[in-house]
Amino acid sequence: MIKEKLTNYISTVSDDERLVLLDVIDKVEALGISESADADEFLNIAADEINADASTVSCIVPYAYLSHDKLKAAVADKVFGDEVSSIITGILKIPEFNIEKIKSQNENHIKLLVTLSGDVRAIIILLAEYLQKIRHIKDLNDPESVRVATLVQYLYSPIAHRIGLYKVKTEMEEVCLKFFEYDTYRSIADKLQIRKEERDQYIKEFIEPLKKKFEQLNLKVHIKGRPKSISSIRTKMRKQHVDVDGIYDLFAIRVIIDSKPEDEKSDCWKVYSVITEKYKPNPYRLRDWISVPKSSGYESLHTTLIGPEGRWVEVQIRTERMDEIAEKGLAAHWKYKNGTDGQSGGSIFSRIREAIENPDSGKSQSAEKKALYSDEIYVFTPSGDLIKLRQGDTVLDFAFSIHSEVGSKCTGAHVNNKFVSFKHVLNNGDTIKVLTANNQKPTEDWIKIAHSSRAKTKIRRIVDANNNRLAEIGRDIIRQKLQQANLQFNDANVIKLIKYFDCATAVELYQGFGDAKYDPHKIKSAFAESQDAQTPPVEEKKYREAETSSGTDYLTISDMDTMGYTFAKCCKPLPGDKIFAFITADKGTKIHRYDCPNAQSLLTRFPYRVVKAVWKAEASKELVNAQIRLFGTYDMSMYSVINNVIVNEFHVHMRSFNITEEPGGKFTATLSVNLMGDAQLNALKERFKRVKNIEKVM
Repeated sequence: MIKEKLTNYISTVSDDERLVLLDVIDKVEALGISESADADEFLNIAADEINADASTVSCIVPYAYLSHDKLKAAVADKVFGDEVSSIITGILKIPEFNIEKIKSQNENHIKLLVTLSGDVRAIIILLAEYLQKIRHIKDLNDPESVRVATLVQYLYSPIAHRIGLYKVKTEMEEVCLKFFEYDTYRSIADKLQIRKEERDQYIKEFIEPLKKKFEQLNLKVHIKGRPKSISSIRTKMRKQHVDVDGIYDLFAIRVIIDSKPEDEKSDCWKVYSVITEKYKPNPYRLRDWISVPKSSGYESLHTTLIGPEGRWVEVQIRTERMDEIAEKGLAAHWKYKNGTDGQSGGSIFSRIREAIENPDSGKSQSAEKKALYSDEIYVFTPSGDLIKLRQGDTVLDFAFSIHSEVGSKCTGAHVNNKFVSFKHVLNNGDTIKVLTANNQKPTEDWIKIAHSSRAKTKIRRIVDANNNRLAEIGRDIIRQKLQQANLQFNDANVIKLIKYFDCATAVELYQGFGDAKYDPHKIKSAFAESQDAQTPPVEEKKYREAETSSGTDYLTISDMDTMGYTFAKCCKPLPGDKIFAFITADKGTKIHRYDCPNAQSLLTRFPYRVVKAVWKAEASKELVNAQIRLFGTYDMSMYSVINNVIVNEFHVHMRSFNITEEPGGKFTATLSVNLMGDAQLNALKERFKRVKNIEKVM
């Protein structure tokens, strides 16, 4: 019977706790639960070894003796009341962690486990459960044993360490080392050449003469002594790159002084003097963190001495206050060893430890005080990676935490295999698969939906960048339309357009045209009713050269058929080339070849300015390949002069150019060029006739 097994424990708790515990035991036994050796061991570990309080044991009884998770949850909810049910349910919420992900993200998994379980008592129950499991693991060929050992090594052993369960932590580490690195474990154990009992006896012999001396000097101290564990020795060997013989503190003791605040430093040094009078210290191993505490606040005197039989012993000397800070405060051992500030997790682990060290205080602690609150949540990606978010974060926040590109295309998500919108608020332990669409774009409303400042900032940047792009495109459209109507692009005309299209600002006007909200063809209508709105023609030679020399329109530009264009000088497109139109900021629309040296930069940096362009059928008919022969007096600059006319003045494609120096200082040049019809050919010939030293053109 469960009650009989807990007779001794029940006698130690208060009357109120006894009544609650007996009620739970009676209910479990009433369910007809059969005897279970595993459950009995589980219960004994929690009650005797971890020092669980009565309210925790009340939860362990149904959790340990109900064999299946579904049964545990269903029966707990109906039979044992809200408090027991919520704790058991919190434990059952913990998912099957991906073992490989735990190894690389164990810190996040620890925080998830602690907050997901939701209560101090749940953590204590889990530690008891996995301490029991680790004692019964088999070998590396058993997958379940590997899973349990990995969970213990990366999750439960660190948790035991952080809440001060050093004995539990040490046992877990020892078993894991023996399981995963048996040869290493055996090698260290053999080199130590003494059994654990003998090591304990050595510590006792080391401490005994010191106790007598402290009593004689009326120093109120208590001494904690423990041999260094094999797992701890292995960690130091790795860190310091030494063998067992190079580890100075195979044995360690801690001397804690009951001292007044004003006497702390002097009392610590008095104790140091007593110890070093008895045992010879290593002067290179003195660490004084009393005179100058660590940045974490840690205060203590560390020294290493040669004890009996010539063995090294590490001694830590500190006061009760210092020990309290080192063990429970911001400078707790696990924090300064691991280099984390632990501000959010520290308070949680402090509460867990407090509950363990003061089990009797459970009668005055409400369930609310034992709950583990955190403003952080941890959620899974489909591949098992853990992402840290804040309470209240949505699917949209999660998507932007993955990547801005994912966030900007987010349409919703599958959360725990259920479809939700991107407004859905996430919970601890959720698994999220983001759904995206290429045509999705962030809007101003998204800023209100997002909860995290990081996501809001990213959305704002994307929205602003998109608005700026639209404004740039719209501004260029307006400028070109005004130029085509022989109107200036100036403030006065922009103001008329603002009024005509009923916009509040110029930016709104530009964005409207960029987003195709307004019809560009209606721009002329804004000026049709007022004759004085007309302005002098634009004298911009470069722009009037938008059309080709023959005056023929060779292209169709998507949605911009009526706009002018020029052929880019950098690539000089010809009919048949694969081309695109690019809207420039101040030089109208330029036509580029896709294999242009500048094309990749334009397409990548300014995709919103790129417009589809295709050659008209008649363009290829107009294209002619002409042969031109030039004769004249030779000059060293002649090659450069001819090339300048063709490339820089006429912007045509030169297929070949050969110049030959003749006797008597004369030359003959043969050119092969692609031209747009006879008009351009005749214009080019006339231009060559005006070049100095060219006497004949054929």
